[in-house]
Amino acid sequence: MKNYIISISLIFMLVSCGEDFLDKQPHEFTDAVFWKTADQAESALAGVYSPLQDEEALGGEEWCGMECFSDNAYMNDPYADFVAMSEFRAIQNTEGDLSLNSYKSYYKTIKRASDVLYNVPNIDMDASQQKRILGEANFLLAFAYFQLTNRYGGLPIYDSEDAQASLTRASEAETWEKIEASLITATEQLAWEHQEGRPGLGAAWGLLAKVYAYQKKWDLAKTASETVISSGKHNISLPYKDLFTIEHESDSEILWGLGARLDEYPITPVLLLPNNVWDGTHDEPMGEGWRLVSPTQYFYDSYKSGDSRKAATVAKRGVDVITYNGSTDILQAPNNQSPVVCIKYMSPYAENYVGWAAGLNVPALRYSDILLINAEAIMNLNGGGPSNRTVGVAAAASFNIVHQRAGLDPIAAPTFNDLMYERQMELAFEGGDRHFDLVRWGLAAEVYNALPAEGTYKPKRVFIPATHRLLPFPQREIDNSNGTINQNTGYAGM
Repeated sequence: MKNYIISISLIFMLVSCGEDFLDKQPHEFTDAVFWKTADQAESALAGVYSPLQDEEALGGEEWCGMECFSDNAYMNDPYADFVAMSEFRAIQNTEGDLSLNSYKSYYKTIKRASDVLYNVPNIDMDASQQKRILGEANFLLAFAYFQLTNRYGGLPIYDSEDAQASLTRASEAETWEKIEASLITATEQLAWEHQEGRPGLGAAWGLLAKVYAYQKKWDLAKTASETVISSGKHNISLPYKDLFTIEHESDSEILWGLGARLDEYPITPVLLLPNNVWDGTHDEPMGEGWRLVSPTQYFYDSYKSGDSRKAATVAKRGVDVITYNGSTDILQAPNNQSPVVCIKYMSPYAENYVGWAAGLNVPALRYSDILLINAEAIMNLNGGGPSNRTVGVAAAASFNIVHQRAGLDPIAAPTFNDLMYERQMELAFEGGDRHFDLVRWGLAAEVYNALPAEGTYKPKRVFIPATHRLLPFPQREIDNSNGTINQNTGYAGM
């Protein structure tokens, strides 16, 4: 078990031998003596990464919680405002823990990345080092904006020269333009070869392909995704179940992963772990699991026969055998509301419980995601897509790499229905892609509104596209702007 960050907090020869990247003291951006040296530029860049590890960003609750907006999962804990949003009955966003703190964490990354991009070009330093720092900052800036744009639409665009710019929201189109521009620039600054935990060209082109797909720019999405595929730098070589382990978290399939510290952050595995796995049938540290988010029975039942991702992702009490804390037996988990738990990130706890933060990296962007974006682009360019879901399209190459890894027979001309299934099962419990996919495809109402209630934990929901395609904007940010930031359509102000 690692006891240090092996991803984004790599060891660098900056101030002293053996100094840890994220252990650097983040700079104060108002300090007039800063922005003078290469060491300070590296320290500033470390400060860009660190808010992403926050519990309410990629580091824990919010990244897991976004899955509850889809048909995949629900939230066990009583975060009333967040649950109301995920059930499409909230009229505003007063969630001060998950939603607001997540928004603030991503904006810390946005501000710090913007300040790096503004100041580092003026530092006299090695040109290749400077270029790499700027490339990482551009990628992280785009990533943070991408996360928030999916949730809220148009955003305040931070400007290092104009503090007032953050008091008004840009349009959605303007925000997407900002994301695209940052990623395009990053593709000119980063390299295919890069240190573990830092984004390279694979991450930049991959996220750009995803950004294009979200805007239905299919020619561009196809080109960007094919740039990653044709590079030969990334591949799918591991069984699905092995990918989400500490031993393989730096595999080439991970285009970019958020690094983790044992006993610090991120805390993804413990958030999904039941707090009573064996119900007394074996020794275990009782109450150590958080069980914040759990799968629905509907999701469990949706797997096709033979799909190996099922046993790697979910387990049902009284039915499935798992390994936890040195014991292998049938799951009990009596405290879970549904009979199903997510086991995707439980591998660090197989031999023994190692703490509330197990040291497992967060897979923020994977190659399989980009392969499926490529297949989706080809489908939409050749008569398939959300409005033609049963039309088979010769998009089999990239689609079947993912499909066959799951143990399923290849499909010569997959349909959009096939793609929908593939993305749901491949990317489940990785930050909420299922919900954002259904929204961007215009299919969220059809899928969600047709589902009956499942217990009291996943009630019958009514999704209204004009309102619920976006979350209500954090009310506190609206209040703090003195009215210059407006609420999203369909939600109430205060």
